[in-house]
Amino acid sequence: MNHEHFMRRCLELAAVAREQGNTPVGSIVVLDGAIIGEGIETLPTGTSITGHAETLACQAALDATARRDLAGAILYTTAEPCFMCGYAIRQLRIGLVVYGKETPVIGAVTSIHPILTDPALDVWRPAPVVIGGVLGEQCKELRRMKKPRDQC
Repeated sequence: MNHEHFMRRCLELAAVAREQGNTPVGSIVVLDGAIIGEGIETLPTGTSITGHAETLACQAALDATARRDLAGAILYTTAEPCFMCGYAIRQLRIGLVVYGKETPVIGAVTSIHPILTDPALDVWRPAPVVIGGVLGEQCKELRRMKKPRDQC
C-alpha cells in the first residue's frame, strides 16, 4: 500500500478546507485500494459540531457502501484524529489509521488520553494499527500557510 499516494489526496482536500476558511484537514477512507469516502474539515465556518474531516469521510464511506461498519478499511488524514474522531474510528472498526501531523493536546494517539490506541478499550472495540508522520512536514506546512487574501 502506498500511503504517500493517499496522503497526497488528503493534502489536496485539506487545501480546499483552508481555502474555505476552515482548519486545513483532509481525510479519506480506502477499502480494497479504492477511495470510498472523502471529507474536508468544515469548522469553524460550518454549523455542525461533528464537522471534522475524519467523521465526514467515514460517513461518506458508509453512505457509499451501505455498510454499518468499516472493517477492513484504512483511514488517511492529515492530522492525528481527535478524541471524538478516535471514538468514531473504533466504533466503526477501522483497522488502520494513517495520519500526517500530531495533535498532542487533543489527539487520540499522542495525548494523555490515547483513546484510539489504549489497549484497555480493546474489550469494547479493538484498537486499529496506527502509522503517524506520513508526509508530516507537508501536513504541518499546510497548517502554517495563511489563507490567500481575496482579490478585489
